[in-house]
Amino acid sequence: MPVVRKVTTPNTVAKKRTVTKPNVRSVRNPSQVEEMGDTDFGTLDATKDGLIVSYDNVTNKFVLITADELLATSAEDSDIDDTFVTTLEGELDLGQIQIDSLDGGGF
Repeated sequence: MPVVRKVTTPNTVAKKRTVTKPNVRSVRNPSQVEEMGDTDFGTLDATKDGLIVSYDNVTNKFVLITADELLATSAEDSDIDDTFVTTLEGELDLGQIQIDSLDGGGF
């Protein structure tokens, strides 16, 4: 009579591997200010030349404003910094400035 032996290897259950998708996040940093998501510059053309970038708390975006608007906002509380005024008075001789030849530069 043949001898039958019981196999002593453990049972293995084949489990289906769960497929996980790699967590890939592609972020391209803006290379220009106008590409940032929090700007509201409109079309940048010659009409926007000479404007200043400012942050608008109401819209939570960067906007372009004129120098007059910047100074008006700075003086809203009727108190411009004394150091600024003293430095400005020391560096500017209003008698020597000809407004028609004043150049603010470029960027």
